[in-house]
Amino acid sequence: MSKLTHPSIRAYADKIGAEFMVITEKKISATSIHWEKFQIFDLLNEYERILFIDTDIIIRGDTPNLFEIVPETKLGMFNEAPFTERSKELLIDTCKAYSKTLTGWDGRYFNTGVLLVSRCHKYLFKKPQLEYCSFYEQTYLNMVIAEQINKKALDIHELEYRYNRMSCMDVVTGEDRHASYLIHYAGCPDRSIILDLIKADLEKWKTTPYRYKRHIAIICNGGMGDQVEAEPAIRFLKEKVYPEEDVILATHWPRLFEHLDIPIYEHGEFTFKMDTPYYQVMTLPDPNSLQWSIVSHLMCHSVDYTAMALLKRTLPLSDRTIRLKVNGEVKNVQSILGTVDLENLILVHAGKHWQSKTLPTEYWQEIIDGLAENNKVCLIGKDEHLRGTVDVKCPENALDLRNLLDLGSLIALISKAKILLSNDSAPVHIAGAFNNWIVLLPTCKHPDHVLPYRNGTPYYKAKALYKRLPFDEFNAQPTAVHGSSAEFTLDSWDNYLLEPEKVIEEIALCQ
Repeated sequence: MSKLTHPSIRAYADKIGAEFMVITEKKISATSIHWEKFQIFDLLNEYERILFIDTDIIIRGDTPNLFEIVPETKLGMFNEAPFTERSKELLIDTCKAYSKTLTGWDGRYFNTGVLLVSRCHKYLFKKPQLEYCSFYEQTYLNMVIAEQINKKALDIHELEYRYNRMSCMDVVTGEDRHASYLIHYAGCPDRSIILDLIKADLEKWKTTPYRYKRHIAIICNGGMGDQVEAEPAIRFLKEKVYPEEDVILATHWPRLFEHLDIPIYEHGEFTFKMDTPYYQVMTLPDPNSLQWSIVSHLMCHSVDYTAMALLKRTLPLSDRTIRLKVNGEVKNVQSILGTVDLENLILVHAGKHWQSKTLPTEYWQEIIDGLAENNKVCLIGKDEHLRGTVDVKCPENALDLRNLLDLGSLIALISKAKILLSNDSAPVHIAGAFNNWIVLLPTCKHPDHVLPYRNGTPYYKAKALYKRLPFDEFNAQPTAVHGSSAEFTLDSWDNYLLEPEKVIEEIALCQ
């Protein structure tokens, strides 16, 4: 390994004007040779500053001078704790072995493969008599450093991961290791390939410029409405945050995102490339995630929730509008409906899902019958497992396209129709990409957090019709032990639903 790695380290030493020295003789260790790192104790009598580099590291040709980056009074190290989950247990075991009580630990755990030390740090490298191996000497040294930090006797200059890039950072950064200055092969999942890997990496640095794309895999999940509402954040991420990076998308409905300039796959279709680190992020984190425990999806607009998951931020108002592409499916719809004027249609989606989201069939029927007396009504929807539409009857003078449209045709139809009436459902979110009226019958989520943003507001050409919200009836306190769920049972809808004739009157005002 040293035959492969040392030339790059020597070249770096020559470049920054440092002496290159290799520890080749076992002088002080009683167990693992890793404890020879503590030869630094005596070497600091001769040298004012030392940059220690493990042998399983290579250094890129344009690496800055670390002696200039790290102040002389500070210890330069990389904190690996944010990238691993082992530090606490390691320190506990090591403190027990050395009969130490460590108080006030700040959670940092430093990798000892790259160390920039000055003479004032000599005391840290006095080798203990007991050589308790926990990642060899690394956890012992972390224990000593933590003691000194707690006493305010030591300052650390935290090196960026680019100066100590290990495989544990792949899924966190989504960045090729070659984009870092120092590649450290500690923790390589397959030790049998390390030498070939080092050779290939050194060759890559020779033949390509130092510019590497970040790799981001967006896992678009949740129901169709959730995935439609994810479109603005996905588009913002690709167009404004990572325009030059390798972004891919996995979704149940590729048709929703075909206008985006990124590769799109159905879930299960994409196979991650070998040796390519992808940062994977879900548009709708699962209920066990940190985001879910802090921010309730029920009490947040879906486009905001997705933006926080993808970007750790919310979007500017002007960027929250959904975009969808209408292809030639308008002709498909017209071929089914004949000479019907699509722009005068009232679409009704009587959505069925959780009990708390599903309005009574009789209520829907009364509204549909009343609307059909003076308007051209078209029923839409598609029955799927546990979802679909309630079993209403289509009036004689109305149109029934339930279970007849594919997704593209549904988008095309919604884009042309004058009004969409629905409870919280995917068609409401699809309509957010167009300029028709949206009339919402809200249930288990506040309409402010359901209606899609258009012209900077959820209430552009939109109405929410209700007496009271069932949403207000369940426990959503931050201290609720089990969090909050949108799935609950109502004894009666009478106190919540606006009378059917009032709904019909409000729809008549949508012009």
